[in-house]
Amino acid sequence: MKIQKKRGFTLIELMIVIAIIAIIAAIAIPNLIEARKHGNEAAAIGALKTISTSQTVFREGDKEGDGLLDYAVNLGELSNTNLIDPVLGSGTKQGYIFTATHSTLTSEFLWFAVANPVQPGTTGDRYFATNHSGVIYYTGVQGTSISANNTTCVVPTTMLPVGK
Repeated sequence: MKIQKKRGFTLIELMIVIAIIAIIAAIAIPNLIEARKHGNEAAAIGALKTISTSQTVFREGDKEGDGLLDYAVNLGELSNTNLIDPVLGSGTKQGYIFTATHSTLTSEFLWFAVANPVQPGTTGDRYFATNHSGVIYYTGVQGTSISANNTTCVVPTTMLPVGK
């Protein structure tokens, strides 16, 4: 009966395996970062759709109970009436900062919401806005942080509708 020695891996074999893993990681990691950005952007679009629907329900249902059919002042008011989740109500969700407000001139007819990346280029490349029309617009111009226009609630003309 012949007894065989247990043989381990050589240093060269281990180095080859580590090199292969490093090459695969170098290829995969940039794709994962891009996938996360696209996922954050899709979530931002979905959140703006939720805000749009919630504003309509808030207004039509007089969720404040004050007898006025007006839109919510901010995301906190939508969250307090359980129309949006508390995470979105806090203003930050999945790599985006959200703001929403009604018009200071005609709160019964106009509102505006925006979504800007927390870290442009890292958490998202596009900036989004919507208003009482329900159409979601975007721009990909780096550094174009959009602020909530709380007077006229008009989407900047430089923005394109999502899907275009």
